Amino acid sequence: MRIIHCTQKLLKQLNRDITPADKTPANSEGLGNWYANLLWFNRKKCILFTNEKTLYTFLIPKVVKKNFGEIEGEFLTHLRYNLQKEGISLEVISKVQQEYSEIGFAKTTNRSVLSSMNKLAYLCEGYIIDGGGIEKARILQINHKMNRIPMIVLKYLNPIEALKNLLHL
Repeated sequence: MRIIHCTQKLLKQLNRDITPADKTPANSEGLGNWYANLLWFNRKKCILFTNEKTLYTFLIPKVVKKNFGEIEGEFLTHLRYNLQKEGISLEVISKVQQEYSEIGFAKTTNRSVLSSMNKLAYLCEGYIIDGGGIEKARILQINHKMNRIPMIVLKYLNPIEALKNLLHL
């Protein structure tokens, strides 16, 4: 089982069973667990997902109540869209998606990932403003840009390089 570690703001929206933090499995293979945070842009709810190992990040814009009930499917759909935009083959994307056949939810536990997420959320906000607001912004392009920012935690690799290294691409 893979875990999406959610902030308190997001957990309130999800209404899901929470996996206790001490029961979350350590993931040495594959992409592993993700972190998720609820953000607001132009009075629209959005969810920012960040991979724990690579800091690969993507935003799901304009999330409505129905989306919160189907968050696993929304996560996998948007992950696929973003990996395709990065030029990753459908075969590799299929393997990645199989890793998430079972998803659990837990509270956040890694402050380093949360700190990186906050920096990426700030950048995302700037890109959305530059793009004319959440209604006009090209989210796939914004996600693409965010994953090209060198990160200190990754020893100045950017998240897409870290992701490709982890996937052996």
